[in-house]
Amino acid sequence: MHAGIYADVIGSRQLDNPDTLLPALGEAVRQLNKLFLPSIAAPFEVAYDDALHGALTDSVQAPLCVSVMRELLAPLQVRVGVAVEGSAEDAFVAAWHEDRLVYYSGSGAAGDLLLNAYSGLIDPLVRGRGDAEWQAVRAVRGHETRAAAASELGIDARRLSDLLSAAHWQEVEDADATIAAYFALALTEPD
Repeated sequence: MHAGIYADVIGSRQLDNPDTLLPALGEAVRQLNKLFLPSIAAPFEVAYDDALHGALTDSVQAPLCVSVMRELLAPLQVRVGVAVEGSAEDAFVAAWHEDRLVYYSGSGAAGDLLLNAYSGLIDPLVRGRGDAEWQAVRAVRGHETRAAAASELGIDARRLSDLLSAAHWQEVEDADATIAAYFALALTEPD
């Protein structure tokens, strides 16, 4: 099933250097379209100068896409609506009203309740990341080994491990995998 994704940069009107926002969004859109090419239903594009949206053919990819989007835009924080066969912009509005980083809709009343409660537990972990933690997370995602990620950052493996721990990287990865597994099971099983 398709998953629409709509994301808005939190506090974009109060940025110290607003001229960097559009280039950052443009680069994030380019990377998302490249990385998720096999699953793109509607290419990601910039909207309203501080948001982006697109759609994937496979909703199972949505949690990973949201995490990659966060990593590409960090340290900027984004609020995201993910809708399975529905309006991602409406899901975003729900996230905004509830002061959530991610809001899921379209998996049925019970599924939406479960996914949003679960993702709500992850929100504080993501909100608490500092610049160094975001750099570590991006480096690990971009390399096949932690040694290569540490080398890119100019730090040793121990420091990288400490940064990933402070970023709650494994917990967020596990949450993404759990949400993806839920989509794979719940949205493909016959009624």
